[in-house]
Amino acid sequence: MITRYDSSTVSGITKDPITGYIHARNVPIARAGVFKYLKPDGTVHYEAKLPEDILSDSAVASANNKPVTDNHPENEAGQRILVDKSNTDTLMKGLTASNAHVDRADGTVRVDLTITNPDLINKVDNGKRQLSIGFQTQVVPQNGVYKNAEYDSVQKNITINHVAVVDVAREGPDISLDRSVVGDSAEMIGELDDFSKKKGQKPQMDFEKVRIGDQTIKVATDDADKLIKYDSDNSAKQKKIDDLNAQIKKLTDERDSLKSGNKQAETDKSEAEAKADSLEKELQGYRDKVEGDGLDKLVDQRMNLITDVKSIVGDSFDPHGKSEKDMKIEAIKSVDGDSAEIDGKDDVYVNAYFNAVKNRKQSHFVGATVHDFKGDSADSNVSVNQMHENFYNLANKNKGGNK
Repeated sequence: MITRYDSSTVSGITKDPITGYIHARNVPIARAGVFKYLKPDGTVHYEAKLPEDILSDSAVASANNKPVTDNHPENEAGQRILVDKSNTDTLMKGLTASNAHVDRADGTVRVDLTITNPDLINKVDNGKRQLSIGFQTQVVPQNGVYKNAEYDSVQKNITINHVAVVDVAREGPDISLDRSVVGDSAEMIGELDDFSKKKGQKPQMDFEKVRIGDQTIKVATDDADKLIKYDSDNSAKQKKIDDLNAQIKKLTDERDSLKSGNKQAETDKSEAEAKADSLEKELQGYRDKVEGDGLDKLVDQRMNLITDVKSIVGDSFDPHGKSEKDMKIEAIKSVDGDSAEIDGKDDVYVNAYFNAVKNRKQSHFVGATVHDFKGDSADSNVSVNQMHENFYNLANKNKGGNK
């Protein structure tokens, strides 16, 4: 068995007015995920806590009635040790309750805890509020991917030994006494800072491996969290890239056919050249989207749209596998229902309708002024579809086109 120390955060702190003890309710102490650990030789590897292991009955039950400590205990040689009956008198500063359970809403293991030691209570009052779970586990070499994050081993037979209150860990996500965010950190409690100081090295930024389409890339943890949160399997982005590549090939073939002039009469050459030039510009536009920083812009654009659609549809909205047009139509129908005659409409119409719905959602009325619509007045009884038809005309007019 290997001993691990994972960081976490607590919410719902109260202080007993009679005893002065600190009580923390419903503390999230663990979750499924892939986390970074530091080996004794200084190398980093990624271990997975899979749901079937960390959320198992035995792992959850092991969080009951366990000591709360001030930092992770060490022996005289500076080596981390477990808490047991031989050292409880000096190490235990509090105790977890017997109500450990799984919160199905976010897939976390939670438990109440009480801190009774006056010195530790004073430290908590002065801002020492990070938690770190000390536990034993069997680490089994096994490669895989969980929620877009790659791992090279899996933690099995997890048994929690103690919960330590520690100083703020610089590296990685954490769990603390005043937040409800659950995470794991490097080596245990993510003490890469301490390790780096001992080695005389400068602490490094925390990175994480994630899968984008069929590629694995290394990004800052904050960026990885953002990508995973909005589009965990990246299938929609990959679909968009595939669509763009298909259109590039189609335009290339058509352009080459026109420029070859094999089937063009002499009188049609000028028209063919004009069309070829137009296709060349369109082709370059698609290339700009998938080359250089174009893909980053495309991802940002999609994430912004997902945020807008969620503000209309709600947090239950699932963007996976949906095009931008699909998402906009879903938002429109969530607001206007059967009255939204949107099927079969072109992109300009859908975009104008979506913008109108978004503005209406934000300001509680359709986001345009009456004078934009010729013939309408503030007292006019204009139907939903008439209003959006007007938005379509207005958008098309601004583009210089015609309906």
